[in-house]
Amino acid sequence: MPTTHHKAMSLKFVHQIIIFAGISVSLIFAWFCFTDPSTAGDVRYVIAGIGSLFAALALVGYEIYFLKKTRRLIIK
Repeated sequence: MPTTHHKAMSLKFVHQIIIFAGISVSLIFAWFCFTDPSTAGDVRYVIAGIGSLFAALALVGYEIYFLKKTRRLIIK
């Protein structure tokens, strides 16, 4: 009977995927806030879009910090 070996994803890799997904969602929402014609001129959407851009930038900064901090760690 052949044995199958499954390589599990590391915790570090899963963390990177989740942060990347958060950045993507933030940028997509900002794009929606700034480009959707039904929200044109609504200050609430402009503020939400700006906030979403700041959130994306904060997540990029956090990802850089996380990668530097865990560069030498072996997390499984």
